[in-house]
Amino acid sequence: MGWCGEDSVVLHWKNLGVLTVGPYGDWLRFPCGEDGNINGTSGEGSEAYLVPEIDSCRVLTSTSVEILQRVPPGTADLLRIGSIKAGALLLDASDAFDSGSSNADEAARSITNQEGLLEDAILECVEAAVGEFDVGVQKRMLRAASYGLHFACKDSENKNNYGKTPGRPSSEAVAFVDAARKLRVMNALREPANGFVMTSSQYDAVTPQGVVARLVAAGRAS
Repeated sequence: MGWCGEDSVVLHWKNLGVLTVGPYGDWLRFPCGEDGNINGTSGEGSEAYLVPEIDSCRVLTSTSVEILQRVPPGTADLLRIGSIKAGALLLDASDAFDSGSSNADEAARSITNQEGLLEDAILECVEAAVGEFDVGVQKRMLRAASYGLHFACKDSENKNNYGKTPGRPSSEAVAFVDAARKLRVMNALREPANGFVMTSSQYDAVTPQGVVARLVAAGRAS
């Protein structure tokens, strides 16, 4: 038994698998099959060891390392059906643009009508992308942030931005670039050849210097 983040508990029974219990009694069960993987092939089960992390729980078996993590609030807000969060609206507009819908520009412009809403939407998409493990979802959210940056740049050209240094990137653009670089590193670490799976919060806690030190100690630095 161990903690999963701050408000969930993870338990393991050999014949039942891994059970996650939330703060309000909600639970999810993940069978641990004979192949040693969560949701793997059916059978008597495999030994698993739970390692609590700062924002998740690491499940170690004889053949795999997997992470159980509560869906980050930012990601839930973006992907929840019917969400009216700024990031969700920008994500919908970006998806409409990618599909060739004529409503894409109108949907994006509706976000720019409110002061500061577009900037919040961009940062929400960037934050959600960093918290994702699925590369396809990461790209989808970064495309949405990039789509929003296009309108942010256009709007800044049409306004008098007193107090801003000409030629300097906005804080949203800096956050976008930093997120893309961070995801490139974390996705490389998650490759099976490296097997160094980390969440965004764990990466920040260990720091890039700490990651390099661990790779050197494991003989995987090149």
